[in-house]
Amino acid sequence: MNSSSPGAPTVWLAVLGAVGAISLLAAYLVACHVATLERSPWAPYLYFLPLLGMLFSTVAGRWGLLAAGVLMAVGLAGLAALLPHRDVDLSLLYVLQHVGTNLALCWVFGHTLAAGREPLVTRFARIMRRGDMPPEVLSFTRGVTLAWTLFFVGIALVSAVLYAAVSVEAWSVFSNLINSPLIGLMFVVEYALRRHKLRHIRHTSILDSMQAFRKGWPVAEPNPNSHEPR
Repeated sequence: MNSSSPGAPTVWLAVLGAVGAISLLAAYLVACHVATLERSPWAPYLYFLPLLGMLFSTVAGRWGLLAAGVLMAVGLAGLAALLPHRDVDLSLLYVLQHVGTNLALCWVFGHTLAAGREPLVTRFARIMRRGDMPPEVLSFTRGVTLAWTLFFVGIALVSAVLYAAVSVEAWSVFSNLINSPLIGLMFVVEYALRRHKLRHIRHTSILDSMQAFRKGWPVAEPNPNSHEPR
């Protein structure tokens, strides 16, 4: 007789994967901060990795891996061409990357708020809830999409002001050591508000959410007759 839960190994793998991802992210951010303070010539490559990664993912999803690979190669070649020149302000490149990444994320969320589009967080919720979308969920997820849009605009503005009016060191502390914890705090606040404001609505677990996203973007049609208020 085997009484162990069949899902236990999967849960532990998910936990270990999350811990590993957070550890890698922390190491990456500390490396970026140190590289900035020491004016390392390798810092631009570190800083532009997230933006290039976002572009790679977007292009690969629309036009395939070959087009994404070409774009990545062009981006890296452009950095390599700029770096040897003495008149290039490397710290300005860092700031442009950080501001550009946050503005890109702002657009990813914000453009889905336009008329005729489905807000991005609403789309996530529809996938995870398999199309069961009560009106209060639609309203809440639209508000969350707007909150993320404003969050990324705010981060971009603070980043630009710190660099222009304070110092590169202060900017690096904010962008490398504070920015990511703020994103984590946003997730915690969103989760707490969701559990409070939608406490009578069915919620999906983190593991279920991860499994849903691993399947890609399955079509989830609205089903107004299948609300599950529990």
